[in-house]
Amino acid sequence: MRLSLLATLTFALLCNAAPSAPTTPAILGHYGVGDDAITLIAPTASNVQVLPGLTTKVPSGVSRSLAAESASGARPIQASSNLIVITYEARDGAPANARSDWYKTLTDRLPKGAQVQSASPNKSAVIVSVPNEATADILSDLVPGNSRLYRVDPSPKPGLAEGLKTTEVSRLDQVAAALAPGDKDPAIESLIAKVDIPFLQSTVRYLSGEDPASGLTTRHAQSEGYRKAANWVKTRFEEFGCATVELVPFRTGYGPNVVCTIPGADLANEHVLLTAHLDSRGTRFTASGKAPGADDDGSGSAMLLASLRAIKQSNLRLRRTLKVVAFGGEEQGLYGSAAYARAAKSRRDNIKFVLQGDMLAYRKPGEPLQLALPPASRATPAASEVVRKIAAAYVPELTVGTTNACCSDQQSFVEQGFPATALFERNGGIADPQYHKEGDVSARTGYDWQQLQGHTKVAVASVVSVAEIVAAPAK
Repeated sequence: MRLSLLATLTFALLCNAAPSAPTTPAILGHYGVGDDAITLIAPTASNVQVLPGLTTKVPSGVSRSLAAESASGARPIQASSNLIVITYEARDGAPANARSDWYKTLTDRLPKGAQVQSASPNKSAVIVSVPNEATADILSDLVPGNSRLYRVDPSPKPGLAEGLKTTEVSRLDQVAAALAPGDKDPAIESLIAKVDIPFLQSTVRYLSGEDPASGLTTRHAQSEGYRKAANWVKTRFEEFGCATVELVPFRTGYGPNVVCTIPGADLANEHVLLTAHLDSRGTRFTASGKAPGADDDGSGSAMLLASLRAIKQSNLRLRRTLKVVAFGGEEQGLYGSAAYARAAKSRRDNIKFVLQGDMLAYRKPGEPLQLALPPASRATPAASEVVRKIAAAYVPELTVGTTNACCSDQQSFVEQGFPATALFERNGGIADPQYHKEGDVSARTGYDWQQLQGHTKVAVASVVSVAEIVAAPAK
């Protein structure tokens, strides 16, 4: 799902209607920071260039760095609307030659028509052009297991033009300011007490196929197993109080996003989103390969259902509309969330907060219970601050920090200018030895139900706090 700090990628497309006019940076994608980075710029629609190693230490420096470097040091690459960035995901304990082996395997497996256009100095980030969508889909099946794919979206993302400023953070600032140390809302305490481990266990085991009754062996986004899982989630969403549940297609050949809506009482035009990805990936990244995905991202999917269940059991009414969304196509390049975020931007949805949960349950033996947030380059700082304060107030047993792993579905919303952040299981990088493998089941050492319960409590407390309770539970 994510990658290490050294392997992160920064890319941006800068559009200018008149080539001779001064260029104002309009960042279209920001996938992290680091000395080993690649930046894409497009002074004109047909003039795509690569800048060497752009480093941005703080979000406010993004535009300044691009403006300073866009005039020199760039070299042209093949102009194409079908550009894919592929990044190496470092794992704890990987041998010294793992990165070079990854790059060789990747280039050996490129399908006909796919070409490497550029690579970072240590070959941890690669830009590949493909001739068409069919080749892009083939490529996603051929890359090594420790890879992440991102599609370069040429559409404007003005929300990122000034250092990841978003369309709306005032509600988040208001919530964070109200969370004084030691100050707890009894209604929130009662809500999170309803998040229980047996429900999380039964949900994860159904989705991973460890429960024989499910019959699932994969949730690959192009598989029949994914469609079955999506329908099962739809039924559970309806059971847990969603006013409407939609199966929303986003790409030919892929299963749909599952979208639950609970309308707000008096601020229904303002949306709060709780999200995770339903699809999975195994050792063989094909629709027929085994991919239980108990951690990535059965844990996040279980968090969605447990959160809805707790809200229904608490009989809460919220001022703002709550959307709970299970995305598809995350493993192929954030397809489902990118489609949702683009559509939301086009509709002018008034999204106040997006919280993604991805890989929540693995705890490396000997380490404390943890909750990690993305760095400021990959999330809205105000959104992360709300989550940080909620965790400190209501689930203090979690050690809260920052992950250098990247990038889940929150990235799609950040790129469109919406306030978003994400939950991850570990401060630092990926430690799960079964990441993107057939062994990603819950019945193994390190899969920690207490940690998943803690993350779920933080998630539901966060979205309910932002959406705002308007009525006490009925007596």
